[in-house]
Amino acid sequence: MNNYHIQKVKSAIVLVLAICLSVSAKAQLHIIPQPLHLTEGKGDFLLSSKAMIGVDKESEAVGKYLQNYLAKYYRLNLQLKVYPKVPATAAIQLITTAGDKEGSYALHVSTAAVRIYGKGAGVFYGVQSLIQLLPEKAITPLKLAVCTVADEPRFQWRGLSLDVCRHFFTVAEVKQYIDVMAHYKLNVFHWHLTDDEGWRIQINKYPKLTELGARITYYEKQGKFRKLDNLIDGGGKDGFYTQAEIKDVIKYAQDRFITILPEIEMPGHSEAAIFAYPELGCQDSTGAKHRVRMLDPSEHTFNFMEDVLTEVIALFPNQYIHVGGDEAEMVDWLKSPTAVALMKKEGLKSEKEVQSYFIKRIEKFLISKNKKLVGWDEILQGGLAESATVMSWQGEAGGIAAAKMHHHVVMTPLPYMYFDAPQASEDLEPIGWNPTVTWQMVYNYEPMSKELSPEEAEYVLGAQGNIWAEKIPTASHLQYMVYPRALAVAELTWSAKENKNLDRFDYKMKQQYGYFKLWNWNARLPDIVGMNNIVTNSNQFGLVLKYPLLGAQVRYSLNGKMPDSSAKPQLFPIKINTMLKDTLDIKTYTTWTLNKQHILQEATIRHVDISPVVIDQAALTPGFSYKLIKSKEYNIDKVDTTQLVTTAIINSAAPMVLPVTDGNLTWVKLNGFIRINTEGDYQITSGFLVSPALFINGEQIIYRGKDKYAQPQKGMLHLKKGAYAITGHYIADNMNRLEDLVVIKAADGKVIDPQAYMFHQ
Repeated sequence: MNNYHIQKVKSAIVLVLAICLSVSAKAQLHIIPQPLHLTEGKGDFLLSSKAMIGVDKESEAVGKYLQNYLAKYYRLNLQLKVYPKVPATAAIQLITTAGDKEGSYALHVSTAAVRIYGKGAGVFYGVQSLIQLLPEKAITPLKLAVCTVADEPRFQWRGLSLDVCRHFFTVAEVKQYIDVMAHYKLNVFHWHLTDDEGWRIQINKYPKLTELGARITYYEKQGKFRKLDNLIDGGGKDGFYTQAEIKDVIKYAQDRFITILPEIEMPGHSEAAIFAYPELGCQDSTGAKHRVRMLDPSEHTFNFMEDVLTEVIALFPNQYIHVGGDEAEMVDWLKSPTAVALMKKEGLKSEKEVQSYFIKRIEKFLISKNKKLVGWDEILQGGLAESATVMSWQGEAGGIAAAKMHHHVVMTPLPYMYFDAPQASEDLEPIGWNPTVTWQMVYNYEPMSKELSPEEAEYVLGAQGNIWAEKIPTASHLQYMVYPRALAVAELTWSAKENKNLDRFDYKMKQQYGYFKLWNWNARLPDIVGMNNIVTNSNQFGLVLKYPLLGAQVRYSLNGKMPDSSAKPQLFPIKINTMLKDTLDIKTYTTWTLNKQHILQEATIRHVDISPVVIDQAALTPGFSYKLIKSKEYNIDKVDTTQLVTTAIINSAAPMVLPVTDGNLTWVKLNGFIRINTEGDYQITSGFLVSPALFINGEQIIYRGKDKYAQPQKGMLHLKKGAYAITGHYIADNMNRLEDLVVIKAADGKVIDPQAYMFHQ
């Protein structure tokens, strides 16, 4: 396809951009990540076994990939032909073009044919969009909605990690992980291959690394290694990858246009290597015996690491090598004769400068091999290596600092990009690290911080989701933890910022479960719609529970006891209608046809009595009043309210306050009145991600510290005309200052203007 025709296709798409940004009316158009331009047409393309895939030489491998996919999942055995110029008569046409941007593609589905044009990986990405137009079951004939797509990625780094050290995953399991990454246009697979709990890559020059270091669980059970901590089910799973297997996985990923980033941890997280070769470990001049995780910065260690990296570099063709650098117990070096001598020789003033020296030595070696170094943000300590790329995990600060220094950055910050955290209420989910991280939190993350100038933001290569496997013993559990959150990573790194839409993504995400079932992929099920913690003053309570997946069943109770698989299942929707005098505890056990998986949810419905207060409304002034208090105390009951910083007014023009930056917490205590002009039913919520405490007439409506997605709270109140006292408190931070403290909706769902109801005396 020549440039004239490419521009013609793009011009036609641009004319209907407004349509593209809305939610498609057709269920078939649920492509993730959201394309740059998407136009829905009329009619369908019918794909049958008589169709032929026409490719040019450059797109032949992608054509074979599509051919195999259709045969495996739809039992369609299509013929594939290679042409110098793909004819218009081919039912599916994959055509290589000289596009403008790496990964860009155009997809056109008409009633007569499917055409995909792309540069480099673009044809493959077009095929992935095509796959998401296919039905979720093998039905005859297959119908694809007529549409036109012109698309390109926002970021060139769209990553997902896998820790195989704490629990080992087989080659087949790794390949399936790569397969699903590819379906959503993720293109960097960060393979965490070495750590304290296991060395997983064969190094020919040092066979003990796998003879001993890959069998940590075995030796722990023999009493020859310390008791493994933090690992679920009493230990990890031993194993390693041969170099032949590594090459096989690399080729598999390359065929799916995924780059593998190998990580070889140093100078900390090296206990498995030290167990295999004790002379590598940091020596202690005091003679104390303790857990040794740190490499001694000796010439022997540097020679060892260079030998290891030489074999790693020979295996992995990509330009980056990840060397870790995180959580190094650098104080160990202060007792090491080798490290102390090194500090004296090189004029290093602190153990952090030893860390910098170590990383810079490795960087120099990698540069000599035409490779680039990647490290976690701790490599900033003591001075950043000249050409290093920083992977920012301890929040965004390290990435922001590195970008300001004009170093490339991959944003992967806590909490948003850490998928070993639970996805919903911690009490009801598999055990995990860190507080709850919902898919909504992931989706709302923006890699280009507002603290960066446009020039500095250009150093942000993209973002990556991370998963650590201490609590993840099986591939099924791994899949549960990573998906659907990885879909949010795919869209936030691929789609244009202005094209992001949380509600549309929610709809599209739920349409993916048919594909998950097709691929036997154990993604966590979506939540029931309507399971909210509710405060109401109605004596008769009615609720309808709905579920987005056809065929799902639910077991539920209203007595506060969690049902299990022995309870009688019912189909959705579930209608609950009951008298409410005090508190109702709803607990649900939901199952679907995907691997007999289940999720648990709970909600509390609490009854309160709320009536207007007696007050002279003519004396009220617009806005809520607040007191801003500095304190180091996290418990509001212990906060010294005499340490007052300021008082002011919260209104629609200045809804929130900035936190202080002197090391104290910034407590906000508010009070005022909600004035209701028309009697009716109202919904009261907070827009904060982590909720404030809000009271109406002294009755608590919103409890502080709850994730608004994982533990949604709302007041469903019938309010008469008049004024209602509101009080509350929260800790101000940069995240909630951009959100609405109180959101009130009328019965018709319309959000009421805050100026209409916010008042104080």
